[in-house]
Amino acid sequence: MAASDRPGDLRSLLNDRPYSRWLGAQFSSNLGYSAWSISVLWLAYRISGSLLLSALVLFVQYGIYSLTFIAGPFADRSRDKRTIFLVVFPLQAITAAIVGVAVASGSLSEAGLLGAVAVMAVLDDFWWTSGNTVPRILVGKENLLPANGIQAAFVGVGSLVGYAAGAVLLSIVGPQGGAFLRAAALAVSAALLVPIAIPSVTAGVRALGRSLVEGWSILWRGSGRTLLKVAALFAAWGFFVGAPALLITLFANREFGGSSFDYGLLFTTYMVGVIASGLAVGRANPRRHLGAFLSAAMVAQGSMVALAVVSLPWLIPGAGIWFLVGLASGIPSTLVYAYFQAVAPPDAVGRMVANLEMFPSATSAVGAVVLGLAAIALAPATLGYAIGVGLVAVGLVAFTVPTVRRMGF
Repeated sequence: MAASDRPGDLRSLLNDRPYSRWLGAQFSSNLGYSAWSISVLWLAYRISGSLLLSALVLFVQYGIYSLTFIAGPFADRSRDKRTIFLVVFPLQAITAAIVGVAVASGSLSEAGLLGAVAVMAVLDDFWWTSGNTVPRILVGKENLLPANGIQAAFVGVGSLVGYAAGAVLLSIVGPQGGAFLRAAALAVSAALLVPIAIPSVTAGVRALGRSLVEGWSILWRGSGRTLLKVAALFAAWGFFVGAPALLITLFANREFGGSSFDYGLLFTTYMVGVIASGLAVGRANPRRHLGAFLSAAMVAQGSMVALAVVSLPWLIPGAGIWFLVGLASGIPSTLVYAYFQAVAPPDAVGRMVANLEMFPSATSAVGAVVLGLAAIALAPATLGYAIGVGLVAVGLVAFTVPTVRRMGF
């Protein structure tokens, strides 16, 4: 289907063959990513006996994600986005398989774990940046929010299956199970994308350095300045992006006796909430009122994190509350990235999204370390309340910013 700006319903989007194969590849890659994530954070905690190494895993990951602007020119200059995925996915599969072998043989060190996370994150930068250019190419501008909602749901379901499978493998096989599952899932993703073409919006190919400079210069004029203001607010929220994962790891080990089953259950219910948020955004399609939805979601997320602390140490009520945390957590990123994709110049979507991603990723990296260190000094409940208050404050401040309130397309 050629990209069209005519709105389509969810069924017509799902019936489009190239887009449905794209969704399948996203489902599979995120299934593997989630199985890997749940295994890596648990492994890091078990290797060190402290939340600090788990926080360092997130620090390395988010720190490298802040360099996505380097991948932006490659995403916009490539004549067919598929090429990037068919290079990156196999390389990630090989890295994951090596980690699985190292864990199974007992030879994986802390440095080796952080190194593998770094390699995966660098490759993530390239497929994530290119992936943000794909929906607009395949479905058109008017369908971006429904398409992003559907994609968020597919990603969420893939993540849910991955977290559930990773939790089971963690209990039965060990952390290496998640690494091997990611390797297999990435191979499936690459296979799904082989038959489809994802052509660039423009046939022009600029020099790499010129393309990089041009991408940044766009942010300092016209609508680019508006994107920059939204990115600054998004960066404040980004400080807390790793908080749910860290809190679930901390609570499972400190409040629930170190049970991998409890850890997996809390993570899984959290991801169910993220799935529901993608569906809710897609159905509501609030493209004219993004700012109000964004602010309300941040306030709700902080409130639910605080409520999760209140529910300690009851597992089942706590799992239900983590579902609500996930429901609120998934909305801000879905709204903001759809806004970036819609407002950015058509031939610079990759560079715009990648450049703007630098801000929340950088604060996420800092936040992971700060929260990891805080977990050493503070009681788990105190840390949870502090995170909840911080998120509520960011949401309230966001609503007072005219640029955010007027977000829409």
